[in-house]
Amino acid sequence: MKQLKVNTLHELQELIATYGEEVLFRGQLEHYGEPSHPSIIASFDRRVCVPSEAVKWMSYASKVLEALIGDHVKDISYVQALLQHYGWRSFYIDCSSSPAVSAWFASHKYTESLGIDMCEDCGENFLWERKKFAQYNFEEGDGHLYIIDKSIAKEVGLVDLSTLTLSGTFLRTDAQKAWLLGPTLGKPIPKECFVAHITASRSIFRDYASLHDLTNTDSLFPPASKDPILKALLELPWREIKSLRDPEFSVPVFQRALELPEYQNSFEKIASPTTAFYRGQTISEMFDSLESRYGLLTGGEIISASELILFGSADTNTPLNFPKIEKKLEGNNYLAFEIDEIVKHPNVGDNTIYQKGVGIISHSSELFEVCALVVMHPGIEMTNAGFSQGWFYRRKSSGLWEREYHEYECDCGNENIHNRNISALHIAEDLLTL
Repeated sequence: MKQLKVNTLHELQELIATYGEEVLFRGQLEHYGEPSHPSIIASFDRRVCVPSEAVKWMSYASKVLEALIGDHVKDISYVQALLQHYGWRSFYIDCSSSPAVSAWFASHKYTESLGIDMCEDCGENFLWERKKFAQYNFEEGDGHLYIIDKSIAKEVGLVDLSTLTLSGTFLRTDAQKAWLLGPTLGKPIPKECFVAHITASRSIFRDYASLHDLTNTDSLFPPASKDPILKALLELPWREIKSLRDPEFSVPVFQRALELPEYQNSFEKIASPTTAFYRGQTISEMFDSLESRYGLLTGGEIISASELILFGSADTNTPLNFPKIEKKLEGNNYLAFEIDEIVKHPNVGDNTIYQKGVGIISHSSELFEVCALVVMHPGIEMTNAGFSQGWFYRRKSSGLWEREYHEYECDCGNENIHNRNISALHIAEDLLTL
């Protein structure tokens, strides 16, 4: 790897121009490792990885973003890399095909802090929102720009996020011409990947970025009004921080279900009804019956379940065999598995419907409808609960369930949603004790 020092903006321009398109760039304020071998590791390698939270993030976000990123939603690596750009830690390293973008990161320091917004929900209930405020500011000193050989980096793994485009939008991935190197899985980037290490005053890197109209944080982190992926993630429900409950102070404090660094002001004095603030209420303690397309349903059982049923994933080749669930259904009109969470339901748009589990409606001893267990949750209140329309399954003489088309089945046309309900049922069956 070449060690290069530049002293003027013109020198930097000429030097970068000597490299072709088969390279990537990464900017840092500090150099770590040996002079000839940078030590660049992923954020999950620098901090403790909580597997359950990582799985939850990826599973949750992929469902919400499905309409935006299409078939990429099936690629766990792609989703993880994408979330890296919106603030979640991962086993990937940020790079860019743009030297100007990387020069900006080589000259601006990241800081974050927790802060509180005081506001009201749609019912004018007073509450506090705890947010992770973030910013980048120029700081004097030397910066470091690394040039990475794309062909060698492919052996480690590369994800090109810059190809993700949505008409009429300005995605963060596009603004940053984003590539992700990895997953590194605890290993530093091999030294063979590095072509050159350029050191310069941060003011030179800042001026180079400015020549390409990268002059402020919004240049690289477009606001939610322009970036629908950021908008979708910021619209996920809020969750009360129970550890901050104080019997002498009645105002609840909430954090985003999936906390993101926020670069723009998102304060709303009165939140929209589509913003849910969940305090841990359960359907079973609030409602005696459940809504359905068949009217109010009674005579069923609701079982508290691990959030794994919605955030986990079962093997799609698992036979549809649910003997423990069938046993529980005996004598019941329905059976539901409820998690201690509300989940933004895919494809509902600006609605107040959230998924809270999975359910089975028994139409006969052999015909079952598998549905999402959903609630209406405008603001701080859970106002209704019931089952969405589902798909029908008939138990055959072998004991296996088989999909059966039915006049009352859901006609949303989204097979993924209903396959996820079956996945949830598999996990519930596995966790169920009789």
